[in-house]
Amino acid sequence: MKFKKHMKIYGKYFKQYWKTRLVYKTDFLLNSLSQMLNLATSLAFLTLIFTQVDSINGWTFPEMLFLAGIGGISMNIHHIFMLHITNLGEDYIVTGDLDRFKVRPLNVLYQVYASNVRDENLPKLITNIALVVYASGQMGLNLVRPEFLLYGVPVLVSSVFTFGSVYLAVSSLGFWMARSRPLTWIVFRLSDFRRYPFSIYSRSVKIILVTLVPLAFASFFPATFFLDRFENGFNQYFSIAAGPIFYGLSYLLWKKGLSKYTSTGS
Repeated sequence: MKFKKHMKIYGKYFKQYWKTRLVYKTDFLLNSLSQMLNLATSLAFLTLIFTQVDSINGWTFPEMLFLAGIGGISMNIHHIFMLHITNLGEDYIVTGDLDRFKVRPLNVLYQVYASNVRDENLPKLITNIALVVYASGQMGLNLVRPEFLLYGVPVLVSSVFTFGSVYLAVSSLGFWMARSRPLTWIVFRLSDFRRYPFSIYSRSVKIILVTLVPLAFASFFPATFFLDRFENGFNQYFSIAAGPIFYGLSYLLWKKGLSKYTSTGS
């Protein structure tokens, strides 16, 4: 019943957001275009690399596109619905606006998420889906095979929560530091690592990508399953559970920080 209630309320939040957002249709379209151009620039850079080499550590150009697309899908789903947490310090803790969420009979974190939709990531999501479809076609990869669907659906959900765990943990530090955006910009930069094969990184970077910033479970390991690269069998299947596990740990940090929160009194 609680889940149904929260989904109904979120639907109202979502509907109201789009009513206000589409008042400025030109702004929405221009913003969408700029996001697509940004992604096109990244793809152009990857294309340029492959004009000089045939493969990167055994990964061909279509495989690299597929890897970038897989990570991009889960990342942008997260960014559309859950990225607003990055404004926690500046918009809610410093100003004291978190007070209004605390007096309502709803989960505080749920309200932070529901209060904003980052629609500028929608064009990126669509483009990354197209990227996966294109790369699959180039490799003759059939993504609707039963085993792929059985793996793909739960790993997609898990991947979204893997991204969510990283941003939630970093943003929760705002309860102690007041500011959260500077740290989240570091995560934004680290998220670019998801576009390239895990195997090309140094040992220290690999450790970071499976522990502190576990984005390998949201991009590289799931991609290797679809590409029949079974050199990381355990990590491929652990990717299904990684999101809930890491998100649960981040949520504990969130609860600890929330318990320390005191109103500004203004």
